[in-house]
Amino acid sequence: MNTKQPKFVQQELGERKISKMNFSYIVTLPKKFVQNQKTGQVTTMVKLSMLDDGSLKIIPVRMKDDPSDLSVM
Repeated sequence: MNTKQPKFVQQELGERKISKMNFSYIVTLPKKFVQNQKTGQVTTMVKLSMLDDGSLKIIPVRMKDDPSDLSVM
């Protein structure tokens, strides 16, 4: 069986300002990131990971029918 891996293309989404809010920091995400192109639904949760090089990885989380069942896109 020959399965191809999807090809990921990096898109620059611009620089974002980090704002302070109480004891946390806020960074806004562009609409292009949070809106699912196929369904039009808006992602309301993300999974954050800090990589070894200090960069931040943000992955949309999709909620299925049961809110307790979360899956990473």
